[in-house]
Amino acid sequence: MNKLEQLLAQRAAMDEAIAAEKNKGRVDALATVRALCRQYGITNREIKAYVLARRPRAETATAAAKKPRTARKTAAKKTRSVKK
Repeated sequence: MNKLEQLLAQRAAMDEAIAAEKNKGRVDALATVRALCRQYGITNREIKAYVLARRPRAETATAAAKKPRTARKTAAKKTRSVKK
């Protein structure tokens, strides 16, 4: 194995270790949340209502507000001047 292959193998091992730690932390956090919900009698319905209330209602309106508005092009009236 050359140096590059060794480093790539180390990188792969580190990526796996990082992923395992993230999953471990997530599992621990989820267990804590479940325990607290049981302790305080919080239901899924209450959590869902809270999350929906915190979400911005008009996501499309904010996207529309970011778009620059352009004036509509209208057909210009062609008028003839009457020559006498």
